[in-house]
Amino acid sequence: MKKGLITALVMLMLLLASCADSSYLEKSNARGDLESVSSSDKESVKATEDRIFVQIEGAVKSPGVYQMEQGDRVFALIEKAGGFRKDAYTVDINQAEPLSDGMKLIVSTKDERKQQASGTASSEGSQIDINTADSAELMTISGIGPGKAAAIIEYREQNGRFSSTEDITKVSGIGESTYKRIKDRIRV
Repeated sequence: MKKGLITALVMLMLLLASCADSSYLEKSNARGDLESVSSSDKESVKATEDRIFVQIEGAVKSPGVYQMEQGDRVFALIEKAGGFRKDAYTVDINQAEPLSDGMKLIVSTKDERKQQASGTASSEGSQIDINTADSAELMTISGIGPGKAAAIIEYREQNGRFSSTEDITKVSGIGESTYKRIKDRIRV
């Protein structure tokens, strides 16, 4: 009798353990967490013409890498990541912007934004994201006045996100010498 009871308990524990593992994997994969995908499954998650992979970090409820459809917009990614946290600074997020494969979006907190605006951020935080900065923020960079700030924003609106900091040299009025002077103050 005792032997049968122990066997039944062991089998029940094994059954519960297997259910817990599959439940975790289903949640992780539904969320888009590629780290939880086995190496054999990673072959099947490569981007195709109709699906892309994008990363969202910072002040969202579930940061991570998500599979999205070609043509989806930033607002859809934010929804998939559970929405903004209460401390998210959303003013500089263009939610209508189309997503692109390999894109990374960082949502700042209100405190981080205040630190950046007041110039008290850490040296890493003092870099300006040229994909999201407004005119006033761009003008905090030495050598960027109202005209160049407007040109950066106009270029970004017409051509989409900058892929690298060096892409800023494609903006009219910003050449290699300006880039060399500001490259440590900007990021994408």
